[in-house]
Amino acid sequence: MVPLPLMPWQYSDDYYTEYTRTTWNESASAYVDLMRNLEPFRAEALTRLNPQPGERILDMGTGPGEPALTIARAVAPGGTVSAIDLSERMIEIARQVGSARGIRNAEFRLMDCSKLEYPDATFDGAICCFGFQIFTDPEAAASQAFRVLKSKGRILTAVWSTGDKVPFLDVIIGPMLEHAEPDENGYLPTPYETGGPGEMVAFLQAAGFRGASEHRVTHTMRYSDREAYLNSILKGTPIGHSLSEEPPEIQEEVLRKTRANLQSWTTTEGVLLPAECVIVGAEKP
Repeated sequence: MVPLPLMPWQYSDDYYTEYTRTTWNESASAYVDLMRNLEPFRAEALTRLNPQPGERILDMGTGPGEPALTIARAVAPGGTVSAIDLSERMIEIARQVGSARGIRNAEFRLMDCSKLEYPDATFDGAICCFGFQIFTDPEAAASQAFRVLKSKGRILTAVWSTGDKVPFLDVIIGPMLEHAEPDENGYLPTPYETGGPGEMVAFLQAAGFRGASEHRVTHTMRYSDREAYLNSILKGTPIGHSLSEEPPEIQEEVLRKTRANLQSWTTTEGVLLPAECVIVGAEKP
């Protein structure tokens, strides 16, 4: 999920990278709880990647350690997982969890996914769950993944679909976008980067991958009530930081409209918010 600039701003790669790192550091602890709702998507992606014992797998944008920790068990014995993230706090949490579980075949490193510090042809497979819509330079990340994979190595990515198919996010992103202003070049980041039809496939093909295929999967996020949702999304993602930087009147208006949107998804079982994920797999020739 990317920050939404609601007021005039100036975009630069360095600014965006630092903003991403800082805000995910702030959100890391709360994100551990939020990511439980993401597990069905990760499980689907992992099934399609199908890691095997003895393989070496790269997890790009691992966050607090998943799916790397699950993969570590799948590739044992003999296999290893290298998991990377831009956030120091995420890497710290992942190392703590890995140590507590006694997992010794997973390494967690602080690294920019668009500047991989691994030799060519290092990995049998790579996976990236909900990372490409965050990366400052997704084209470079795809090219770097291609470089570090062995011939016949496979990549599996998962990103959010378009806003109309992800009410889980759009109930709050929609109101925020009403106040957002693009930069001087007309650019406005959203959590739906690379989520359009064929968009992620195109990124991978441009990087050199072949046989790319797109699968769309929908799951429902469950919250006890509207405030539980707001607490989760505002604390567990950079959305809360972005909103907090705006004038009080804009904050109040965004939250008012978000609560109104959430009412449409409120049932006797709580707030049920569907979300579509785009899962794309491809292979290095």
